[in-house]
Amino acid sequence: MIELKNVCLSYGDKLILKNVSLKVQDNTIKAILGPSGVGKSTILKLMLGLIKPDCGKVFVDGQDITNLKETELYDIRRKMGMVFQGNALFDSLTISQNIGFFLRENLKLPEDQVRKKVQEQINFAGLEGYEDQLPESLSGGMRKRVAIGRAMVFNPRMILFDEPTAGLDPVSSKKILSLISSLRHTSNLGAVIVTHIIDDVFNVADCVAVLYQGEIIFDDVTEKLHDAQHPFIRSILSDKILEL
Repeated sequence: MIELKNVCLSYGDKLILKNVSLKVQDNTIKAILGPSGVGKSTILKLMLGLIKPDCGKVFVDGQDITNLKETELYDIRRKMGMVFQGNALFDSLTISQNIGFFLRENLKLPEDQVRKKVQEQINFAGLEGYEDQLPESLSGGMRKRVAIGRAMVFNPRMILFDEPTAGLDPVSSKKILSLISSLRHTSNLGAVIVTHIIDDVFNVADCVAVLYQGEIIFDDVTEKLHDAQHPFIRSILSDKILEL
């Protein structure tokens, strides 16, 4: 579904990504693990075509998107939903309005179809009874579920998550991870999860790529992470969580 081939990227004099290659398969949950500032979120931006690599190529569903214009990326981005770390909800809109906003603005669907699609995501995210609430009245975990519902409303094939459990309490984190896991089983979707929390990787990811000093030092099924001998991986297996 998504592939980066020999991607390099610098911000000024700072090298962020060095010859990074990785693949994300359909109906698979892949984690990208690493400390903050290492370039994990940058990889998500590359996948969405929000930024361009200095070298290398980015493919989505077999199409090279590396040099596509903004107008050409619209259909590509509809194949992927994005859940931002801060959720990026509209504070003045209700939960239902947040989820349906882009359907109304971009697709111009009839209102009955919008309501149907919104209700489907309300049900999936377990937000029944909160349809008319504003985001500020919800807990952090519930706001995250609203963001997931909004990302899914276009029926994408892949959802991209930027630190999905950061700042959440253990109970809320467990609910979010369960929701992410259910994407594959109930909706036949894949997911990319950027995280610094190694327990999240073991709880939900089929495979994981570890990003360290701009390079991928591990890329395999999650179970094999225990066998990795790289000193950085051994240290994070001991610490369980990377420093922010």
